[in-house]
Amino acid sequence: MNKVSFALTCPSCSGLLNVCEGDTHTVCPSCSSSLLLSNAVGKFVLPSRKSSIDVLRSIRRKLQNINPRGTESAKVSRPILYYVPFWHCSAQVNGYVLGVEPVFRDIEIPVASSNGQGASGYTVYVTKKIKTRAGSDAVEREIQISGCVNISGADLEPLGIPTLSSDSQLSIQGLDIQRDTLPDGLEVLEDESSREGVFVDPVVSLIEARVQTVKYLSRLGSGAGFGLEERWEYILVSGHREMLVYYPLWVTDFRLGGRAFQIVVDGRSGEIIRGRFPSSNKDKKILTIAMAVLWAGLIPVFADLVLSGKLNYTAISGNQSSCMPIIIIIMAGLAYGTYHLLKILGNLKGKGSEIIV
Repeated sequence: MNKVSFALTCPSCSGLLNVCEGDTHTVCPSCSSSLLLSNAVGKFVLPSRKSSIDVLRSIRRKLQNINPRGTESAKVSRPILYYVPFWHCSAQVNGYVLGVEPVFRDIEIPVASSNGQGASGYTVYVTKKIKTRAGSDAVEREIQISGCVNISGADLEPLGIPTLSSDSQLSIQGLDIQRDTLPDGLEVLEDESSREGVFVDPVVSLIEARVQTVKYLSRLGSGAGFGLEERWEYILVSGHREMLVYYPLWVTDFRLGGRAFQIVVDGRSGEIIRGRFPSSNKDKKILTIAMAVLWAGLIPVFADLVLSGKLNYTAISGNQSSCMPIIIIIMAGLAYGTYHLLKILGNLKGKGSEIIV
C-alpha cells in the first residue's frame, strides 16, 4: 500500500521531511536531526493475543468440522500477522434545533360493541380513546453530545471485511473494534520494527477521517430534532481528538485438491473472521442416494400396474380404456428430471463446492 505523507521542512537544514500519518517523531535524511512533531497524532496498537500456532489450530479445527477427509491432505501456509489501521476520532457536538412540534390530545368516543346487543335487547356501546392533533408548539432543543467513531484506515474489502466509515450502518462482526468503541489493552506504539508483524500504512488521511467524523457526529446531533416539523438546525463539531490504532489480523491460506483458500483470523480472539472452506460433498451424495431409492421404489410399482392390468378401466361410453399414456408421460417426466440432475452433479464433480465463513 502507498504511504500517505506530507512534505515538511527540517528546522535545522530546511531539508524535506517525509512524515507518514500517525508519526510522532522523525529523523531528517539530510542532517540526521531527530525531530519531535508537535500536535502529532498518537499511534497505538492492540497486541495479538494469539500466536501462529494458535491460528493453525483454529484452521485445523474448522476444517475438521467442515471437511474431515481434507484435514490430512490440506497444506496450510505459514500465517502472516498484519496490523491494520483504524482512525479513532472523537469530538464534541453542540448546537440547537428549532422546529414545530405537533401537540396531540386523547378524546373518548362511543363505539358500538362487536358483541351485538346486550341482554336487554339494546345495542351496547363502549368508550374508545383516540389520539387527535390539537395544534402545534414552537420548540428549541439544545444539542450537547460527546461522540466518537472508528474509521478504517485501509481497504479491507479484499479480505472480505467491510470498511468502517461515516456511512456504515453496522459494525464489523467478529472483531473487538466496533463502529464507536475500542477494546481494552491499547499500548503506545513507539517503534514498529520492535514488534512482530507487518504494519499496514493508512491510505485514508487524517483530514479525510476528520471529514467523515464530522459527517457521522452531525447525523447523531441531527437526531435531536426527531419528530419536529419544519425544523431548522445549527450543529457545530469541535474539539477533535484523534488516534491511530492498529488491530491484529492473521492472514493465511491452504491448498486442497489443487485449489487455494484464504483465511483471516482475529488476532485477539483467535476466531476465524472470514474464509472459504471446501465442503465434504455430503449433500451431493445424499441427493444421489435419494434419487436411486426413488427409482428403486417406483419401477416395481409401475411394473406391477402394467402387468396386472390394473391400468384398464371401462369408460362411461362402455369402451375399454387404459391409463398407460398417463403413466408413460409421468415416467418420461421423472426420467428427464433425473437426467438433468445427474448432469448437474456431473458438472460439479471435481470442482467442489465451498462454504463461506
